[in-house]
Amino acid sequence: MAGELQVAGSNKLPDVVRSHRDGIRLEPLPPLHHDLRPSAWIGIATVIVFFVIGGGWAATAPLSGAIIAGGLVSPESSRQTVQHLEGGIIREIRVREGDQVEAGQPLVTLQDVSAKSDLGTLTTRLRALAATEARLRAERLDGDTINFDHTSLTDRKDPEVRAAIEQQIHQFKTRRANDQSQASILTQRIAQLQKQIDGAEQQLVGVRRQKDLIREELRGVKELFEKGYERKPRLLELQRTEAGLLGTEGELQSRVARSLEQIGETRLEINNIRVTRMEEVDKELTDVLAKRNEIEQQIQQSQDRLTRTQIVAPVAGTVLDIRYKTPGGVIRPGDPVLDIVPAKDKLIVDAVLKPQDIDEVRPKMRGYVVFPAYSQRTMMRVPAVVETVSADVLTDQRSGERHYKVKVSIDRDELTRLDPQIELVAGMPAEVYITTTERTLLQYVLKPFLQVVEHSIRES
Repeated sequence: MAGELQVAGSNKLPDVVRSHRDGIRLEPLPPLHHDLRPSAWIGIATVIVFFVIGGGWAATAPLSGAIIAGGLVSPESSRQTVQHLEGGIIREIRVREGDQVEAGQPLVTLQDVSAKSDLGTLTTRLRALAATEARLRAERLDGDTINFDHTSLTDRKDPEVRAAIEQQIHQFKTRRANDQSQASILTQRIAQLQKQIDGAEQQLVGVRRQKDLIREELRGVKELFEKGYERKPRLLELQRTEAGLLGTEGELQSRVARSLEQIGETRLEINNIRVTRMEEVDKELTDVLAKRNEIEQQIQQSQDRLTRTQIVAPVAGTVLDIRYKTPGGVIRPGDPVLDIVPAKDKLIVDAVLKPQDIDEVRPKMRGYVVFPAYSQRTMMRVPAVVETVSADVLTDQRSGERHYKVKVSIDRDELTRLDPQIELVAGMPAEVYITTTERTLLQYVLKPFLQVVEHSIRES
């Protein structure tokens, strides 16, 4: 080069590079520390310290990552409308607009005349059926007493209970006496037949004795007749007597047989009466049990209906928008009665999560929610917790986009503390920020480079 390189600030610098016809020659620089000013050293030191501290902070300082998901305030978070299943006539309105109520607190009382009447009628029928069941079980076991152990019959001071029990006891005794009377008549018939048998058997003994004597006499007369010492009429008379005794003996034996047969038939009739009675009892008991179960279900429904004459608060909160103002008003079935803004329940935001972010989101993870509708007034960040994550990917029917559904809960008290005037409405948009694993700034900066390097290595 034709010229010489100089350093600003020095009067004369040594030659660094000189041109020669035969080439270029490099000469060493002299030490600079003798020529730098103190301010230059301070600047260099400041830069070094800045990079050292900044690099150390970038390598060690944690920075929180976050997954961002758009969402809407769930209807679960809005005011709850109180309705009544059957409706009815209002007897008393027990709250006013703006009242703070607790869960289970009565709000409106309906007239209960019809419900009480139905319940009373059903209870009377249940007691009658329970008493009938107890009587039938006693008859089935052929017992002497009835065990009235159903819960509806425990209050023996109740006139209806006493009447039901006394009626069944009377019927039990009547049917038992009737059965015993029938059995007694048949038993007496058996006794009479047995007496006839006894009499016939006694007659048989006499007839057989006479027959033996006649036969003995007949043998003697026959011998005399054969020798010519006895007349033939005498022989024939004895033979007629023997034949008559044989006929009498046969008739008596037949009478005994008939009586024995009648005794067997009578005993079978007695047994059939018992079998028929047991069959009737079993059939009647089956019918009674079916009716009793049906009545018990109707009583449960009637009790529920009677309980619902008290319209109570489903949750603790503030009463709003009472639709009925005066007693005597008629609430139609299913019509809304009033609204309650819950006081302490969780607010839910339904968020839509991209499929590529699902590996970083789990239940119980924390984050915060921002409501853009209030961003002009305040950019508050409401702490939130992930409650549930859908088990599988979902597809939006309109847009066709695939996503995971995430339910995020926020504390209503914390929201009120941040902004007492805020009121969330179902469908209000929200932005959910779910905090993920902490990383340093250096990791964030190097991540794209490292991914490129890893990708290149895998391709190679």
